[in-house]
Amino acid sequence: MKSNEQHAAPVGRANPARSPDDSPHELTQWLGDWYFAWCWRRKMRRLLLLDRTGRIRLGSAHGRVSAGAQMSLAMIAARQAEWRRKGDAAS
Repeated sequence: MKSNEQHAAPVGRANPARSPDDSPHELTQWLGDWYFAWCWRRKMRRLLLLDRTGRIRLGSAHGRVSAGAQMSLAMIAARQAEWRRKGDAAS
């Protein structure tokens, strides 16, 4: 698959459209998951930059940090929502 086809393919992407039936609480959680995803991916990219410039050494974590920096926001937000739901169920 060519890279432009990969980014155009809708497979596995979360549907960001919200229905008017959603409660304000659900919308707040959804926005929080997306904000978390954006911050987390930015942190991974910053770690890679610091590693490249020699300011830090990621060592064996380089592969995981690199994978995290390349993840889509939708995937990160979906994982965060899943972790949050598991935590809410345990409480």
